[in-house]
Amino acid sequence: MADDLIHIARAGAEIGTYGLADSHAKLLAGELLPTDFYWKPGMAAWVSLAELSRAQRTLPFPRPADKAANLFDEMMGRESYQTALQLLWDKLAAAPRECVVAAADLAEIDQKVGGDARKRCRADLRRWYQAAVEAYLSDRYFAPEEKSNLANLATSLGLDDKETEPLHGEAFRSYLSVGIRTALQRDVPPVQKGEEVALLREGVPLSEEKTKEIFSAAIQDFLNQRLEKLLTQEDGGEVADPVALDAMLAEIKAMGVNLSMDAKTQNRLDSARRVWTLCRNPLQQVPCELDLGPEGCYWTKEVEFAQNKNVTSRRSYGGFGGSIKIWGPLRFRSGSYAVDRQTEQRLVRIDRGTLVFTSKRVIYSGAVKSLNFRLTKILDITVYSDAIEIDRDSGGDVIFIFESGQAEAAIILRRLVRQAKA
Repeated sequence: MADDLIHIARAGAEIGTYGLADSHAKLLAGELLPTDFYWKPGMAAWVSLAELSRAQRTLPFPRPADKAANLFDEMMGRESYQTALQLLWDKLAAAPRECVVAAADLAEIDQKVGGDARKRCRADLRRWYQAAVEAYLSDRYFAPEEKSNLANLATSLGLDDKETEPLHGEAFRSYLSVGIRTALQRDVPPVQKGEEVALLREGVPLSEEKTKEIFSAAIQDFLNQRLEKLLTQEDGGEVADPVALDAMLAEIKAMGVNLSMDAKTQNRLDSARRVWTLCRNPLQQVPCELDLGPEGCYWTKEVEFAQNKNVTSRRSYGGFGGSIKIWGPLRFRSGSYAVDRQTEQRLVRIDRGTLVFTSKRVIYSGAVKSLNFRLTKILDITVYSDAIEIDRDSGGDVIFIFESGQAEAAIILRRLVRQAKA
């Protein structure tokens, strides 16, 4: 059956697909190694073949030890707390259908112990349930029959959804997160990745809201990893081949994912496309309100003008003191008095106006400040997340603060500077 097929990998590469029985035989014959890894759709991660074993039906929590009834139990005329647990464990171990205890058997236990056994043993039954979750996830594969067994166990132990969700939520959140990331990294067609991810999402006992949250985080992480490989630095800006970007987005879409990127990621992609075009195509002139003559305008935008300035602050320090009135306005003051001046460099926003790059100059026209300097005077251009800083050979550095587009502006300016100096 297809469900019995497992993928085998050695030294990071898949070497074949075999059935469970065939895998065991090849492992015993030495054709497969215990250090090889196996995986099948629905598993959260690759697992070494040394851990591959045939399923055995055993309860994942031990049978409770004997314990005599205490004085309060004797006064109530009932069996001990431990006896109730033992009877329930025995019924689970002998149940014809795994993890299912019939209502008649539960009633029999209640009659023997003199009360509602499951209500009385609530804390221990919760621990049993958690032990079952850990056992089912120990091989990093939560099989469909294990999902049914876990649901049956919850019913047999008298635990409803409100109680089981906090008990298994974190374990299955981790399992699903790792599983989706493993499936996305496989070297298989996108459609197959989508099917494997869907299988994982359907297989865990989590709400649709939580699985969607985990899935979105995994897709965003996958997208970020792919972007880190596609995006490179060029001329001080982040660039990416639009064809490669489109191929990546098409791959994600082929998985059946309706990708909704956050604003930061979307802006990063859009900027990378524009910067790629800027770095490879001839610079184009753009309209400008200024009369520039033969120079031509290659970039213009409204920005804020700022500079780093030394700011001195005065701080006074005084010890314990007092004041005594002598006569009229005269007072006698006791205590020490000292003044300390501290100078630090701060970014000071000075003005807001229009910035223009021509083939020969940088022009800034604001309400209180205007600048005009030649491109050949520029020594360096530094790009920040919201600004560019221009280092000049005289007159001090200047900073222009942007709402967006600072990377593209820096690339255009660098190209113009190179042309001017050439």
